[in-house]
Amino acid sequence: MKNLLLSILAFLLTCCFIFLLVLVTNQQVLAKVHETISSYSDTNNVAQSKAGEEKADFDSNVPDDTKHEVPKEKPYNAKNHEPIAKLATHDLNDKEAGEINLPQFSEALNKAQKMVDSDNHSENEYNDYGIDSTCEGTYYYIFTFKNKQHPETYYRVTVDQNNKARIFDDAYKVQNHQDQDKPRISPHESEVIAQKYAKDALGNNATLKQVHASKQGMFYTFYDATAKKEYKVIVNKLGDVIRQPALK
Repeated sequence: MKNLLLSILAFLLTCCFIFLLVLVTNQQVLAKVHETISSYSDTNNVAQSKAGEEKADFDSNVPDDTKHEVPKEKPYNAKNHEPIAKLATHDLNDKEAGEINLPQFSEALNKAQKMVDSDNHSENEYNDYGIDSTCEGTYYYIFTFKNKQHPETYYRVTVDQNNKARIFDDAYKVQNHQDQDKPRISPHESEVIAQKYAKDALGNNATLKQVHASKQGMFYTFYDATAKKEYKVIVNKLGDVIRQPALK
């Protein structure tokens, strides 16, 4: 009987020992798992923080004009317009069009429209536009409007890269010579006429910078390097002089 009790007691002690051993082992495993999870969480937080900092650095290094780049609007002329600005300016090729830094077309047109309407206190109808550049490569818009107060005449307005408008001419008349395609003056006479007008406007320092043929005649650009001013004029085949807009 005594041996039986001792055997039972030994069995119970063995069971208790095994239970305690299992309990201690499980605690170590749980601690290990908890440590692993905590380590992963810290690593993940550090990675997310670093990624956020890198994105912030990238965004801060992106130029403002890239982050807020707005597609350029397509310019337009009025329906059944008289090609005034169009004939007085050159057509831009793809490279030039991509390099110009002008305000959005609608903003520039609105600026010019308000200026002419305020000038004669009328609603002047928009006609057409053109884009030209100075000798130094600064581009600007040219807008034309029908002068409501003086029929058959047009306003001509320039708008520069700073969206600053200037009325260049408030009474331009379209040249309607039936035989204007027939030359009546020689190229030399044409240049002499242009030089006279340029010197009257700029003085004796005026030098011929550019010359090219246009649909209206010979287009001359003179420049005064001292005053940094230019003068543009077209002399048509009849010898008539048509002064062109130019930035001051």
